[in-house]
Amino acid sequence: MPTPPGFIIGVFSQPISSFAKWKARGINTLISHEPEGGRRPKSDWEAAAAAAGFWFMDYPSDDPAALAEEARQPMRLAFMQDDEPDLTRETADPRNIPEGPYRGWRKPEPFVARYHACKTAAPHLPVFCNFAGPQITTAAYTHGGGHTPYLAAADWLGHDWYVKNKNHQRYPISLIGMAMDRLAQWGGAQKPQLVFIECSDQRISPLGRAPTPDEVEEQVNLAVAKGARGIVYFPQRPPPGFQYDAMTPELAERMIAINARLAGTPQPPSDPPPPPSPAEPDWQEVVRRVDTLNTRIDGLTRELDLLKRRTYRASVDLQSVDP
Repeated sequence: MPTPPGFIIGVFSQPISSFAKWKARGINTLISHEPEGGRRPKSDWEAAAAAAGFWFMDYPSDDPAALAEEARQPMRLAFMQDDEPDLTRETADPRNIPEGPYRGWRKPEPFVARYHACKTAAPHLPVFCNFAGPQITTAAYTHGGGHTPYLAAADWLGHDWYVKNKNHQRYPISLIGMAMDRLAQWGGAQKPQLVFIECSDQRISPLGRAPTPDEVEEQVNLAVAKGARGIVYFPQRPPPGFQYDAMTPELAERMIAINARLAGTPQPPSDPPPPPSPAEPDWQEVVRRVDTLNTRIDGLTRELDLLKRRTYRASVDLQSVDP
Protein backbone atom coordinates (compact mmCIF):
# COMPACT_ATOMS: atom_id res chain seq x y z
CA MET A 1 0.00 0.00 0.00
CA PRO A 2 1.55 3.37 -0.98
CA THR A 3 2.28 5.87 1.76
CA PRO A 4 0.46 9.23 1.49
CA PRO A 5 2.63 12.35 1.34
CA GLY A 6 3.52 13.95 4.64
CA PHE A 7 2.75 17.35 3.13
CA ILE A 8 0.30 17.81 0.27
CA ILE A 9 1.63 19.83 -2.67
CA GLY A 10 -1.37 20.05 -4.93
CA VAL A 11 -2.65 21.77 -8.04
CA PHE A 12 -6.28 22.39 -8.91
CA SER A 13 -8.17 20.84 -11.83
CA GLN A 14 -5.56 20.16 -14.52
CA PRO A 15 -6.00 18.15 -17.75
CA ILE A 16 -4.38 14.76 -18.24
CA SER A 17 -2.11 16.14 -20.96
CA SER A 18 -0.36 18.37 -18.39
CA PHE A 19 0.39 15.69 -15.78
CA ALA A 20 4.05 15.29 -16.76
CA LYS A 21 4.59 19.05 -16.46
CA TRP A 22 3.15 19.16 -12.96
CA LYS A 23 5.14 16.14 -11.91
CA ALA A 24 8.30 17.96 -13.02
CA ARG A 25 7.23 20.99 -10.96
CA GLY A 26 7.10 18.94 -7.77
CA ILE A 27 3.34 18.39 -7.43
CA ASN A 28 2.37 15.22 -5.54
CA THR A 29 -1.43 15.59 -5.43
CA LEU A 30 -4.09 16.51 -7.99
CA ILE A 31 -7.20 18.26 -6.68
CA SER A 32 -10.50 17.85 -8.57
CA HIS A 33 -10.79 16.08 -11.91
CA GLU A 34 -10.77 18.19 -15.07
CA PRO A 35 -13.51 17.11 -17.52
CA GLU A 36 -12.17 19.30 -20.38
CA GLY A 37 -15.61 20.39 -21.44
CA GLY A 38 -17.15 16.96 -20.89
CA ARG A 39 -14.65 15.09 -23.05
CA ARG A 40 -12.93 13.34 -20.12
CA PRO A 41 -14.97 11.09 -17.80
CA LYS A 42 -14.12 11.39 -14.14
CA SER A 43 -13.07 7.74 -13.96
CA ASP A 44 -10.56 8.20 -16.81
CA TRP A 45 -9.00 11.22 -15.13
CA GLU A 46 -8.68 9.40 -11.81
CA ALA A 47 -7.13 6.36 -13.47
CA ALA A 48 -4.66 8.55 -15.35
CA ALA A 49 -3.74 10.38 -12.14
CA ALA A 50 -2.98 7.13 -10.34
CA ALA A 51 -1.05 5.76 -13.32
CA ALA A 52 1.10 8.91 -13.34
CA GLY A 53 1.95 8.39 -9.66
CA PHE A 54 -0.21 11.19 -8.27
CA TRP A 55 -2.34 11.15 -5.19
CA PHE A 56 -5.69 12.80 -5.83
CA MET A 57 -8.85 14.19 -4.27
CA ASP A 58 -12.06 14.19 -6.23
CA TYR A 59 -15.81 14.39 -5.91
CA PRO A 60 -17.66 11.16 -5.07
CA SER A 61 -20.00 9.50 -7.50
CA ASP A 62 -23.69 9.66 -6.75
CA ASP A 63 -24.11 6.02 -7.75
CA PRO A 64 -23.55 3.82 -4.67
CA ALA A 65 -21.85 1.05 -6.68
CA ALA A 66 -19.40 3.50 -8.25
CA LEU A 67 -18.81 5.13 -4.86
CA ALA A 68 -17.92 1.72 -3.40
CA GLU A 69 -15.31 1.28 -6.15
CA GLU A 70 -13.90 4.76 -5.50
CA ALA A 71 -13.55 3.92 -1.82
CA ARG A 72 -11.01 1.25 -2.81
CA GLN A 73 -8.84 3.45 -5.01
CA PRO A 74 -5.34 3.23 -3.46
CA MET A 75 -4.22 6.70 -4.59
CA ARG A 76 -7.31 8.58 -3.45
CA LEU A 77 -6.49 10.85 -0.51
CA ALA A 78 -9.98 12.19 0.10
CA PHE A 79 -13.44 12.81 -1.21
CA MET A 80 -14.50 16.40 -1.93
CA GLN A 81 -17.56 18.50 -1.27
CA ASP A 82 -18.72 21.05 -3.84
CA ASP A 83 -16.38 24.03 -3.94
CA GLU A 84 -17.14 27.23 -2.01
CA PRO A 85 -20.60 26.56 -0.61
CA ASP A 86 -20.41 29.95 1.13
CA LEU A 87 -19.97 31.94 -2.07
CA THR A 88 -23.08 34.00 -2.83
CA ARG A 89 -24.70 32.87 -6.07
CA GLU A 90 -27.69 34.02 -8.04
CA THR A 91 -29.84 31.34 -9.61
CA ALA A 92 -32.75 31.43 -12.02
CA ASP A 93 -34.98 29.61 -9.54
CA PRO A 94 -35.39 31.59 -6.28
CA ARG A 95 -36.39 28.36 -4.53
CA ASN A 96 -32.72 27.30 -4.72
CA ILE A 97 -31.58 30.34 -2.74
CA PRO A 98 -31.72 29.88 1.04
CA GLU A 99 -33.47 32.57 3.01
CA GLY A 100 -32.02 34.38 6.00
CA PRO A 101 -28.66 36.05 6.65
CA TYR A 102 -26.84 33.67 4.29
CA ARG A 103 -29.12 34.09 1.31
CA GLY A 104 -27.39 32.97 -1.85
CA TRP A 105 -25.24 30.28 -0.20
CA ARG A 106 -25.73 26.69 -1.28
CA LYS A 107 -28.11 24.72 0.87
CA PRO A 108 -26.26 22.64 3.48
CA GLU A 109 -28.50 19.54 3.31
CA PRO A 110 -26.83 18.02 0.20
CA PHE A 111 -23.43 18.48 1.85
CA VAL A 112 -24.54 16.62 4.95
CA ALA A 113 -26.00 13.80 2.84
CA ARG A 114 -22.85 13.50 0.75
CA TYR A 115 -20.70 13.39 3.87
CA HIS A 116 -22.70 10.51 5.34
CA ALA A 117 -22.60 8.61 2.03
CA CYS A 118 -18.83 8.98 1.79
CA LYS A 119 -18.20 7.96 5.39
CA THR A 120 -20.47 4.95 4.98
CA ALA A 121 -18.59 3.79 1.88
CA ALA A 122 -15.11 4.65 3.17
CA PRO A 123 -14.85 5.45 6.89
CA HIS A 124 -11.06 5.68 6.51
CA LEU A 125 -11.12 8.46 3.90
CA PRO A 126 -11.52 12.12 4.88
CA VAL A 127 -13.98 14.46 3.21
CA PHE A 128 -12.57 17.83 2.14
CA CYS A 129 -14.49 21.08 1.80
CA ASN A 130 -13.05 24.34 0.48
CA PHE A 131 -14.48 27.75 1.40
CA ALA A 132 -14.26 31.27 -0.02
CA GLY A 133 -11.67 33.23 1.91
CA PRO A 134 -13.37 36.65 1.67
CA GLN A 135 -16.52 35.17 3.22
CA ILE A 136 -14.54 33.93 6.22
CA THR A 137 -12.62 37.10 7.05
CA THR A 138 -15.48 39.62 6.84
CA ALA A 139 -14.86 42.06 9.69
CA ALA A 140 -18.28 41.85 11.34
CA TYR A 141 -18.65 38.10 10.81
CA THR A 142 -16.72 36.58 13.70
CA HIS A 143 -19.09 33.92 15.03
CA GLY A 144 -19.02 31.66 11.96
CA GLY A 145 -22.61 30.60 12.45
CA GLY A 146 -23.36 30.32 8.74
CA HIS A 147 -20.48 27.92 8.21
CA THR A 148 -21.44 25.53 11.01
CA PRO A 149 -23.38 22.92 8.98
CA TYR A 150 -20.76 22.82 6.21
CA LEU A 151 -17.87 22.50 8.66
CA ALA A 152 -19.64 19.59 10.31
CA ALA A 153 -19.82 17.85 6.91
CA ALA A 154 -16.04 17.87 6.38
CA ASP A 155 -12.95 16.30 7.96
CA TRP A 156 -10.43 18.50 6.11
CA LEU A 157 -10.99 22.22 5.61
CA GLY A 158 -9.62 24.62 3.04
CA HIS A 159 -9.98 28.15 1.77
CA ASP A 160 -8.98 30.30 -1.18
CA TRP A 161 -8.18 33.98 -0.62
CA TYR A 162 -6.57 35.44 -3.76
CA VAL A 163 -5.55 38.68 -2.13
CA LYS A 164 -3.31 40.12 -4.84
CA ASN A 165 -5.70 39.22 -7.65
CA LYS A 166 -8.57 40.88 -5.75
CA ASN A 167 -6.83 44.11 -4.79
CA HIS A 168 -3.07 44.07 -4.50
CA GLN A 169 -2.92 47.32 -2.51
CA ARG A 170 -5.81 46.82 -0.13
CA TYR A 171 -5.65 43.15 0.86
CA PRO A 172 -2.63 41.90 2.81
CA ILE A 173 -1.36 38.34 2.73
CA SER A 174 -2.09 38.11 6.46
CA LEU A 175 -5.77 37.59 5.57
CA ILE A 176 -4.82 34.01 4.68
CA GLY A 177 -3.67 33.49 8.25
CA MET A 178 -6.85 35.06 9.60
CA ALA A 179 -8.97 32.67 7.51
CA MET A 180 -7.01 29.71 8.86
CA ASP A 181 -7.49 30.90 12.43
CA ARG A 182 -11.22 31.37 12.01
CA LEU A 183 -11.73 27.99 10.36
CA ALA A 184 -9.83 26.37 13.23
CA GLN A 185 -11.95 28.25 15.74
CA TRP A 186 -15.27 27.48 14.03
CA GLY A 187 -14.59 23.98 12.76
CA GLY A 188 -12.30 22.51 15.34
CA ALA A 189 -8.55 22.91 15.63
CA GLN A 190 -8.09 19.17 15.13
CA LYS A 191 -9.22 19.31 11.48
CA PRO A 192 -6.34 19.58 8.97
CA GLN A 193 -6.38 22.56 6.62
CA LEU A 194 -5.31 23.07 3.02
CA VAL A 195 -4.58 26.54 1.67
CA PHE A 196 -5.07 27.55 -1.96
CA ILE A 197 -2.21 29.63 -3.35
CA GLU A 198 -2.69 32.15 -6.17
CA CYS A 199 0.08 31.91 -8.76
CA SER A 200 -1.25 33.57 -11.91
CA ASP A 201 -2.93 36.72 -13.16
CA GLN A 202 -6.59 35.73 -12.92
CA ARG A 203 -7.82 39.10 -14.26
CA ILE A 204 -10.80 39.00 -11.93
CA SER A 205 -10.49 42.61 -10.77
CA PRO A 206 -9.23 45.87 -12.28
CA LEU A 207 -7.46 46.45 -8.96
CA GLY A 208 -5.74 43.07 -8.99
CA ARG A 209 -2.62 41.61 -10.49
CA ALA A 210 -0.61 38.41 -10.40
CA PRO A 211 1.36 37.84 -7.23
CA THR A 212 5.11 38.21 -7.46
CA PRO A 213 7.29 35.13 -6.86
CA ASP A 214 8.15 36.53 -3.42
CA GLU A 215 4.45 36.98 -2.60
CA VAL A 216 3.70 33.41 -3.64
CA GLU A 217 6.46 32.17 -1.36
CA GLU A 218 5.22 34.39 1.46
CA GLN A 219 1.74 32.87 1.17
CA VAL A 220 3.16 29.35 1.23
CA ASN A 221 5.40 30.13 4.19
CA LEU A 222 2.48 31.59 6.13
CA ALA A 223 0.34 28.51 5.49
CA VAL A 224 3.15 26.20 6.56
CA ALA A 225 3.96 28.26 9.66
CA LYS A 226 0.34 28.05 10.79
CA GLY A 227 0.29 24.27 10.45
CA ALA A 228 -1.38 23.65 7.09
CA ARG A 229 -1.63 20.01 5.99
CA GLY A 230 -0.82 21.14 2.47
CA ILE A 231 -1.13 23.77 -0.22
CA VAL A 232 -3.04 23.79 -3.50
CA TYR A 233 -1.82 25.97 -6.34
CA PHE A 234 -4.44 27.72 -8.45
CA PRO A 235 -2.69 28.60 -11.75
CA GLN A 236 -5.82 29.13 -13.84
CA ARG A 237 -7.11 32.22 -15.55
CA PRO A 238 -10.91 32.12 -15.50
CA PRO A 239 -12.97 33.15 -18.56
CA PRO A 240 -12.77 35.19 -20.64
CA GLY A 241 -9.47 34.02 -22.07
CA PHE A 242 -9.48 30.86 -19.96
CA GLN A 243 -6.16 29.10 -19.36
CA TYR A 244 -5.41 26.03 -17.25
CA ASP A 245 -1.93 27.37 -16.59
CA ALA A 246 -1.45 31.15 -16.77
CA MET A 247 1.79 31.18 -14.78
CA THR A 248 4.77 33.20 -15.96
CA PRO A 249 8.17 31.47 -16.27
CA GLU A 250 9.36 33.36 -13.18
CA LEU A 251 6.44 32.07 -11.10
CA ALA A 252 6.91 28.53 -12.38
CA GLU A 253 10.61 28.64 -11.51
CA ARG A 254 9.87 29.82 -7.98
CA MET A 255 7.17 27.17 -7.59
CA ILE A 256 9.70 24.45 -8.42
CA ALA A 257 12.10 25.79 -5.80
CA ILE A 258 9.35 26.06 -3.17
CA ASN A 259 8.10 22.54 -3.84
CA ALA A 260 11.60 21.08 -3.65
CA ARG A 261 12.05 22.71 -0.25
CA LEU A 262 8.66 21.49 0.99
CA ALA A 263 9.42 17.97 -0.18
CA GLY A 264 12.88 18.05 1.36
CA THR A 265 14.57 17.51 -1.99
CA PRO A 266 18.06 19.04 -2.30
CA GLN A 267 18.22 21.54 -5.12
CA PRO A 268 21.11 21.63 -7.58
CA PRO A 269 23.02 24.91 -7.64
CA SER A 270 21.95 27.27 -10.37
CA ASP A 271 25.58 27.65 -11.50
CA PRO A 272 28.46 25.20 -10.93
CA PRO A 273 31.00 26.40 -8.37
CA PRO A 274 34.12 27.97 -9.92
CA PRO A 275 37.27 25.82 -9.99
CA PRO A 276 39.83 26.61 -7.27
CA SER A 277 42.38 29.25 -8.16
CA PRO A 278 45.92 27.95 -8.84
CA ALA A 279 47.14 30.36 -6.17
CA GLU A 280 44.99 28.75 -3.46
CA PRO A 281 46.98 26.46 -1.10
CA ASP A 282 46.38 22.72 -1.00
CA TRP A 283 45.33 21.02 2.21
CA GLN A 284 48.90 20.15 3.27
CA GLU A 285 49.87 23.83 3.07
CA VAL A 286 46.77 24.80 5.07
CA VAL A 287 47.70 22.35 7.83
CA ARG A 288 51.30 23.67 7.92
CA ARG A 289 50.06 27.27 8.25
CA VAL A 290 47.64 26.35 11.02
CA ASP A 291 50.42 24.58 12.97
CA THR A 292 52.68 27.63 12.58
CA LEU A 293 49.96 29.97 13.84
CA ASN A 294 49.22 27.70 16.81
CA THR A 295 52.93 27.73 17.76
CA ARG A 296 53.02 31.51 17.60
CA ILE A 297 49.83 31.77 19.69
CA ASP A 298 51.29 29.44 22.33
CA GLY A 299 54.47 31.55 22.54
CA LEU A 300 52.54 34.79 22.88
CA THR A 301 50.33 33.26 25.57
CA ARG A 302 53.34 32.19 27.63
CA GLU A 303 54.91 35.65 27.28
CA LEU A 304 51.67 37.31 28.40
CA ASP A 305 51.45 35.05 31.46
CA LEU A 306 55.05 35.88 32.39
CA LEU A 307 54.38 39.62 32.17
CA LYS A 308 51.33 39.24 34.38
CA ARG A 309 53.28 37.39 37.11
CA ARG A 310 56.09 39.96 37.42
CA THR A 311 56.27 42.56 40.22
CA TYR A 312 56.65 46.13 39.09
CA ARG A 313 57.92 49.20 41.02
CA ALA A 314 56.88 52.71 40.10
CA SER A 315 58.56 55.98 41.19
CA VAL A 316 56.94 59.40 41.26
CA ASP A 317 58.91 62.67 40.97
CA LEU A 318 57.15 65.33 43.09
CA GLN A 319 58.00 68.99 42.54
CA SER A 320 56.73 71.97 44.46
CA VAL A 321 54.88 74.66 42.66
CA ASP A 322 55.05 78.28 43.86
CA PRO A 323 51.64 79.83 44.46
